[in-house]
Amino acid sequence: MPASIIPSLRAAFERLKHGGSVSGACLGWRRQLLLNLTPYEDFRAEKLIGAILDARAHFATTERSVETFWFGFDGVFVLGTCYRDCTLVLLHTRAHEVDFLKSASRTMLEDAQLLIQSLLHPGDEVADGGDTQPLVDEDDSGQSTNWIPRA
Repeated sequence: MPASIIPSLRAAFERLKHGGSVSGACLGWRRQLLLNLTPYEDFRAEKLIGAILDARAHFATTERSVETFWFGFDGVFVLGTCYRDCTLVLLHTRAHEVDFLKSASRTMLEDAQLLIQSLLHPGDEVADGGDTQPLVDEDDSGQSTNWIPRA
């Protein structure tokens, strides 16, 4: 699966990595590493994603779900953002950029989740086989609106 996802996400992922003070980024689906743009080996990035997911499972309760983790170390900060089955981890050096990076991470994960869902379930398209599905007006005025469904 990673081989088919990498070309579609690589450009957006590179832009995110070069924004602000980001010095590394990695993307995971469940516990599998999809993209690694950190200065570390793949197995270390995979362990980092696993640690973020373990922390998410540990702190989650029935009333709340933890989606973002932010850790500070000597000279580097780690921002881990989870959305559904995807996890994005950013390494950055300036603490005041964390809000911007969090919103950019969330947007990136929403787009990545849509792409991954379409690759995992290629037969689950709308009835007409396109990207949109017609909505019929209830008063039958002959006008229709197309909408794009999100998972």
